[in-house]
Amino acid sequence: MPPKNPSNSRVTEVVRRIPPGNVSTYGEIAKVAGVGPRYVGWVMSKSTDLPWWRVVNSTGRAHTSAAQVHWDEEGIPHRGDRVILSKCGLDAADLGG
Repeated sequence: MPPKNPSNSRVTEVVRRIPPGNVSTYGEIAKVAGVGPRYVGWVMSKSTDLPWWRVVNSTGRAHTSAAQVHWDEEGIPHRGDRVILSKCGLDAADLGG
């Protein structure tokens, strides 16, 4: 887990709002948390207890192909290594931003 600070807590809180079967992008999470997308990526890389497979880049790709197993388990629509954001992507408004 990353060192405790308010920004980390905001990012983790927003990521936890993403329900099973949905994803959001680093950018949309960043808007709600009040940080930059790269910071979201940093927090995700340091956390072991977040649903990392629900966080994708702006083209719908996760940071690893291992996400596809989780996508299949949750019914997240995807074509290969990209989720279909138009069907399951949440934006800042959906996340409470």
